[in-house]
Formats: sequence, structure tokens, C-alpha cells
Amino acid sequence: MPTKRRLLALLLSLALLLTLAACDFTWLFPPSPAPGEGVAVHFIDVGQGDCELVEAQGHFLLIDGGERGSEDRIIKYLHSLGAEKLDYVVSTHPHSDHMGGLAYGVLAAFPVGTVIAPRFSPENTPTTQTYERFLEAVTALVAEGTKAEYAKPGNTYALGEASFTILGPLSEDGENYNNDSVVLRVDWQNSAALFMGDAEKKAETALLQAYGEALRADLLKAGHHGSKTSSNEDLLRTVRPGNIVISCGAGNSYGHPSPAVLERCKALGIRVHRTDIEGSIVINL
Repeated sequence: MPTKRRLLALLLSLALLLTLAACDFTWLFPPSPAPGEGVAVHFIDVGQGDCELVEAQGHFLLIDGGERGSEDRIIKYLHSLGAEKLDYVVSTHPHSDHMGGLAYGVLAAFPVGTVIAPRFSPENTPTTQTYERFLEAVTALVAEGTKAEYAKPGNTYALGEASFTILGPLSEDGENYNNDSVVLRVDWQNSAALFMGDAEKKAETALLQAYGEALRADLLKAGHHGSKTSSNEDLLRTVRPGNIVISCGAGNSYGHPSPAVLERCKALGIRVHRTDIEGSIVINL
């Protein structure tokens, strides 16, 4: 009898394996589109920080670079995709968890077409070592032919068959660099992704007043790592994303993401993705 049971168990296990092998699980781990096809948005896991890569028909837009120490991980990730050049690099704002990896290695590792960053008045220009290192890295790139531009709302750039448009910052905050974040929207065919940097409620309100329903996007990169200061209900209701991605580190001391933000998303039927749980995430537009 035990032999028959073991045989039955083996047959059932074999049947299960054959069934699983026949199933399509690619929706769980969406691959990057093949060159010349769609647009993939990569949310690279850099712990408590931000780093996004938009891949469009062999062209690359890198948004932020995590904290110092993330540069090797980012460089390896880019090389794994076959990236030999970055068409654009956007540094959303001068906090080290967004700029550190750019300043301390990523910008030196690739030829870059254009670097985009926010403009600061002399009295508000950051004086941190990370910001100084970032300026040095950009200066070295400019000497090799890279363009360096301040983020100007309304400017649109081609990225393969896609494009992206700078939406913010609409004004200089002067007190909170989070609200000076470069906010941009990527458009491809009938799909769009909105990247909020660390923009908080003040900046969100200004964007809503300026653009209204034009902020509508299928994919939203949550502002400020899912902090309660950002991703407010008015913004979520206007953007109406199907998916929102929160970039944060596991067990971070800030309590990101905020339970309030998660509850807002749940109430509005928005699917939440988190790098602290899922690691690096790829979503195809």
C-alpha cells in the first residue's frame, strides 16, 4: 500500500509540473521589449532612494541614481540591458538618495547626450559635497560634448519612438528641495508614465492647477518614496494610474511607504508595486 501511495504521489507531482510548465507566467516578470518594439520602465532597486530607467527602442533615459554606493549596482543593471550610452540623465533634485549614485560613478561610466537638472538661485544653491561632486561630473561630461540643461516646463525631448516632457518644477520653492523636483511625463502611443521625484503636496497642487487632466497617466512613480507628504488624493484621482510604483528600502527608518498612501491607492483601485518587497521592477507601457 505505501508503494502505491508513493507512486500516486509521484504521478500527481509529475502532472502538476507538466501543468505549470504549460502555463504562461511572463506577466509576473515582464521582460524588456525587444529593440525597436515597446517602452519599458525599470524601477531599479537602490534601497532607500530613487532610480528609474526608461528604455525605448534602444534609447535610454535615466532618472536619478540612488544614494552613494548604488553606482555599481546601477552600472551593472544598465550593462545587462546592453546600454552603452545614456541619451538623457535627469537629476530630479539634489538630495543624496537621488543624486549620490550619479555623482559618484554613474555619470562617469557612460557617454551621456543630455543632463537635465533643476535651476537654483544663488541663495538656494546646495553646498553639499554630493552636489559639488555632481557638478564636477557634469562639467567633465560637458567637456566631452554632453549638453547640460536646466529643467524647463514645456520642453519635450524625443526618446526613440517615445517622448518625454518636463512638467515641473513650476517655481523654485526656496525652503524644500523636494518641491524643486523635476517632474516629467513619458508618452508612447496611447500610454504615459508620470515621474514625481520627491514632489510633495505644495508642488502637486501647483501641477494640478497648471495641467489638470493633462496629468493623466497609466503609470505613476510615487513622490517621496510613498511618504504621507505626497501622492495626495487629489493627485491620484486626477492621474488615475493603473499602477503606482513606490521606491523605498526594506525596513527604512522613515516608515515609507505611509499606510495613508497605501490606503488611498487601495480605495481608488490602484495596483501598488514596491521595490522594498519586489526588488527591481519592470513595467511595459
